[in-house]
Amino acid sequence: MNAKRLVYLSVCLSLLGLVWLFFSLTAPVKGTPKQPTVNTYEVLVTTQDIAIGRPYSASLFGWEIVDESRIRDRIDFIDKGNFSIASLENTVTAGDFVAGQILSPSDFLKPEQGGFLSVILRPNYRAVSVPVDEVTANSGLIGPGDHVDVLLLASKAQELRSRGNETQSLYVKTIAKNVRVLAFNDALQLARYMEKQKYNKGVIPDNSTVTLEVSPLQANQITLANQLGTLSMVLRSKNNNETDNTEIPTVNVDDILPAIKQVQPDIGLVEFRAKDKRIMSNAGNEND
Repeated sequence: MNAKRLVYLSVCLSLLGLVWLFFSLTAPVKGTPKQPTVNTYEVLVTTQDIAIGRPYSASLFGWEIVDESRIRDRIDFIDKGNFSIASLENTVTAGDFVAGQILSPSDFLKPEQGGFLSVILRPNYRAVSVPVDEVTANSGLIGPGDHVDVLLLASKAQELRSRGNETQSLYVKTIAKNVRVLAFNDALQLARYMEKQKYNKGVIPDNSTVTLEVSPLQANQITLANQLGTLSMVLRSKNNNETDNTEIPTVNVDDILPAIKQVQPDIGLVEFRAKDKRIMSNAGNEND
């Protein structure tokens, strides 16, 4: 009797084991939760703090791999995979940037774009244009990036009457020193200027202008001087890093030719008679 019970018990346990095995095999297996895919991009960033108007240089920028969260709120960015870095050549930065900042194409300005000239100006400076020709522009050898002195050639013609016909007449005065040339006509960069010079065969076109970077006071002085006489530019050497603060005196005609002080009187009417000649001045005086 005991043997039969043991057989029944073993059979029952076997059946129970088979049932448990069946249900365990048919139960769904809980796998590892699937991680969401994170997209990454290789974008252009600054490698250091950069001021507005800085010309593009490869050393100022670099590529950085970032995840989608860093560019989610940006309108645009420069992706290495679909952007040619050559398109940034001859550009300047359109704003101030801190190191590590992600950049977009609109952060760079080309010379033909609006606002280019205003960002290359130093703070608190102005851009003023003056007319030039072959002589006043050093035969076209002055170009963007050069530094010049601005000279005024004028005449004190009104002194002929007020000083009894003794006058210094012509004079030359330096009205601005060490100012930067921003543009020659519409050429804002040296490469563009050289292309224009080659196209014009070295001849300066009529109605040419040179745009200078000056202080507000210098802008007023140059504008006024342009109405008084002829403005010329003197090219400064780049080999001298020291700023020349020496006062340059005004040069008059008698500094060059001291003997020329008397000018001819203002002759009005010459009257001839049969036996004598009388010269009538505008003042009505009679000179024999």
